[in-house]
Amino acid sequence: MNLNTEEFINQLKSSILTSFGKLNPMAYPKLSKISINVGCGAGANKKYDTKDREAIAKYLEKITGQKAALISSNKSISGFKLRAGEVVGVKVTLRGKNMYDFLIKLIYVALPRTRDFRGLSAKHVDKSGNYSLGIKSSTIFPEVGFDAEVSFGLQVNFVFENTTTDQTETLVKLLKLPIV
Repeated sequence: MNLNTEEFINQLKSSILTSFGKLNPMAYPKLSKISINVGCGAGANKKYDTKDREAIAKYLEKITGQKAALISSNKSISGFKLRAGEVVGVKVTLRGKNMYDFLIKLIYVALPRTRDFRGLSAKHVDKSGNYSLGIKSSTIFPEVGFDAEVSFGLQVNFVFENTTTDQTETLVKLLKLPIV
């Protein structure tokens, strides 16, 4: 598969133009950003320690090609044994070329490596017209590999502009995500 980012974007734009019959090109639905989130399990269960959180941030940087931001809690919650300022997650927001590079890697490299993969559900569209995808194991990405220090799940959110839920379902199919 020799598909670079510019060819992918041009194919996507032409397929959007043919499928949505609007006159104004600024009114076409488009992918605005991709947000990748990893919960680090702070609180009562203390799933990951500080070294593991740094490893998760490092792997997320390798996967996306962009520096990951550590997310800390704003206030203490005694029921969850959570203190203010404690790291509870890691996130990356991708836009532009990095976003499309990650999308190509996700579609053509990572998702086919998923165990017992039968496709993605089209029902993960929210009321705002965004698509959310949960990945149980980060080992499907070649940068992490199967011999990683720590395995983690991640949430991938596709944020669209100028869409309704019906248009998002069509746009997700045009992005060539393996929808069943």
